[in-house]
Amino acid sequence: MYEARDAIINRINPEVNRVIDLDKFLQATADTLGRLMEVERCNLLIVSPSGELTIGYEYRSDPSIPSMLNMKIPADLRTVRAKLDLSRPIAVDDTSALSLDPVIGKIVEMTQTRSLLVVPVVLKAELLGLIGLHYCKAVHHWKLEEVAFVESIARQVAIGYEYTRLYTEKEKEARITTALLEIANEINAGEDLIKVTASVIDKALNLVGADYGCIGILDAKGETLRFDIFRGKGGKELQDRTVNVRLEPRLRSMFSLNTMLRLEDPAQDDRAAFLLHHLFPGARSALVTPILIKDRAFGTLNLVWEREHHRFSDYEVELIAGIGNQIAIALERDRLSAEVVRLREELKGVKAQKPIIGVSDKIKTCIEMALNVATSDATVLLQGESGTGKELIAHMIHVNSRRADKPLVKINCGALPETLLETELFGHERGAFTDAHVRRIGKFEEANGGTLFLDEIGEMSLNAQVKLLRVIQDGEFTRIGGNQIIKTDVRIIAATNIDLSEAVEAGRFRRDLFYRLNVYPIQLPPLRERKEDIYPLVLHFIEVYKKKSGKLITGITDKALHLLKQYDWPGNVRELENAIERAIIVASGRMITVDDLPEIVRRGHSENLRPTLEIELGTPLEEVERRVILETLDYTRGEKTKAARLLGIGRKTLYRKLARYQISANEALKNPVRGGAKKENDLGNLLEGDGQPKVI
Repeated sequence: MYEARDAIINRINPEVNRVIDLDKFLQATADTLGRLMEVERCNLLIVSPSGELTIGYEYRSDPSIPSMLNMKIPADLRTVRAKLDLSRPIAVDDTSALSLDPVIGKIVEMTQTRSLLVVPVVLKAELLGLIGLHYCKAVHHWKLEEVAFVESIARQVAIGYEYTRLYTEKEKEARITTALLEIANEINAGEDLIKVTASVIDKALNLVGADYGCIGILDAKGETLRFDIFRGKGGKELQDRTVNVRLEPRLRSMFSLNTMLRLEDPAQDDRAAFLLHHLFPGARSALVTPILIKDRAFGTLNLVWEREHHRFSDYEVELIAGIGNQIAIALERDRLSAEVVRLREELKGVKAQKPIIGVSDKIKTCIEMALNVATSDATVLLQGESGTGKELIAHMIHVNSRRADKPLVKINCGALPETLLETELFGHERGAFTDAHVRRIGKFEEANGGTLFLDEIGEMSLNAQVKLLRVIQDGEFTRIGGNQIIKTDVRIIAATNIDLSEAVEAGRFRRDLFYRLNVYPIQLPPLRERKEDIYPLVLHFIEVYKKKSGKLITGITDKALHLLKQYDWPGNVRELENAIERAIIVASGRMITVDDLPEIVRRGHSENLRPTLEIELGTPLEEVERRVILETLDYTRGEKTKAARLLGIGRKTLYRKLARYQISANEALKNPVRGGAKKENDLGNLLEGDGQPKVI
């Protein structure tokens, strides 16, 4: 028998020596032992770390013999040991002669086992598995030497099993290291983190055999988790799914403790069943690992199995945790890409021509108001300074309305003289005036069924206002030079950067038209009132213009960002966008620095000390007011809107005081070339400076 034992070991060894593979080693053991012992079936039962017994390897002498492969014994190891002594072989000559446990008896009947020998595979008192030998066609009497022989084989198998298992674990560790190194190199070499992350998820799917993977991204408040960057063939149902982290204790603890969430089976427990159903509908198993940037939760890396329940090996857990750490390192290094990914998620679901970037309550209120009114046909009046995004809000209202498939027609009422404005709005008949050789339809006819955006409506003449009022009231108009009444169905969105109520009081705007337009007013805040939006806006503009320029810009230095936040931005978002575009053009490194910012921003910070004005006691109040206005206008380089704001008065009030004190353009701008400024219009229109003059 010892020669036979050596023979069987020699037969198994080639499989082990060819490739040290635990699965091949155990299958070779079952095949070789089954043939040598001339049994109808030879099984190897494997004990899992949780104590489950599963038939993982099998030999059958004849395909007609019932298979037991992958069968799970309906009892854990502790239960079996309570009934059977697994430290010694168990030999059963005739299974029909024994009184068996009903479940075991059913298995014996189904597998047609007539005689059975079970030998434990033990190493250092640890039960690694069981060898099962079956005779199915006839009863077999087990001889003592047969049992001793299989015991000796079991001891050799235990040694080989342990050796192969250790080697396999080391090999898996090496594969983990190699995979993580490849992923790290890919992340470091890639410029677009979103594309790189998608490729990393693809690699993870191949390494662990999951059906699909994705990234979960937390919003800025850390309350909502939204799924993105889907890879693999599953996950379609998750496209618009969000999860409230505050309501999920396991998710909260996962982020706070930096521990992986292992959801192996809906039957694992009630919370596992709920999370699998809630996070990944249709999933059987999932691994969820947190992505932390400097101990701050960014999101999750998720790998999902749909086809069958999956028991996670230490190799898989360690690998996925390592990949999550690699993504976190990349995001920490490239804050720009991290914030762009998060911003993209927060803006999902809102249709717009361009994204409206912002995290402040004021801009969120504007967006919410725009979306609320979008589904109605109410007239909207957008008010705010130039560059605050009135046109973007108008476009958002249109594309989220029932008129989205109809045209959105835009016209700048302040850019055209009165006669041309009326022609643009209402059209004209042939011969209506000189050079009117053909009929022309106006913007109201172009926009029929859709939306007409009237920008700078405060600059419209009183005559044009009368005709506009008629269209809004009656839905009809006539072309210039014509008599035909034309019906139109148009939604009006008007925008202005002046105070229309003040224009009404001054007689420059019709009161009845104002009431018609002011059905649903939306006041857009200037950038200086939402400084918290500067950083996400900067990130967005960097992402836009680095692609246009082809330069690899990864972010902005803290000092440069501080200067941007200190500046007053009289030109609002438009001025900020121009500043970032210029900075990317002149930047020599991968980060925007202070030297890359426009001079006006840098000088505004260096001149942070506010100018003062000395006035002698006894100076008449009118003279004090006149001198304060003069100094303020000089400080703002003649920008009247900013001067009025610094003085705490309306722009119209400032005009009246200029006329009252007979302040001319040259007198208001005593040093017109200071700082390279050029005069525009009457008192200049250059946007410079920061702070507010003080009177002492």
